[in-house]
Amino acid sequence: MNRRRAILVGVLLALLVVTAAWSMSVMLQSRADAQSAAEDLKECQRLAGRIAALGQQPTLASDRERLAAEINGPVEQAAQAAGIPADRLIRIVPEPAQRIGDGPYKEKPTRVFLKNVAPRSLAAMVQRLTQGDGGLALTSMRLTAPSRDATENLWTAELVFTYLVYEPLQSRP
Repeated sequence: MNRRRAILVGVLLALLVVTAAWSMSVMLQSRADAQSAAEDLKECQRLAGRIAALGQQPTLASDRERLAAEINGPVEQAAQAAGIPADRLIRIVPEPAQRIGDGPYKEKPTRVFLKNVAPRSLAAMVQRLTQGDGGLALTSMRLTAPSRDATENLWTAELVFTYLVYEPLQSRP
């Protein structure tokens, strides 16, 4: 019986060693999977942060040309916020969109004419329009200085603001 007991104890020990080895391999694989999941989580959080940051930026291109009121309103509001009286905003003239090279974008310019405006107010208006989320960019500015005998430092300005319109070329069948 002693010999039988020794064999039984040997088999049990062998089973314990095999079970311990299997448990250890499962634990090591689980640890590797957990580390990989932690790295994936960090990457997902980084990408989510990047997506959120890009969502806060102004759109680069509009999907359609804006109506005149969609441009006039922000220009008038920016002028008012900059302290420019409404009667000094002479006119806002939208111009036809022009394709940029052979790409899918068009540039839509709008001319803004102002008369008797202080340079500080003009700069505030331009900053307000270009810093907003409207996607406007100042592409041209022509300033006319006041005459020598003028008592006030009021200028005349012609500004050209543009925004991009995404309009892919139509492929012909």
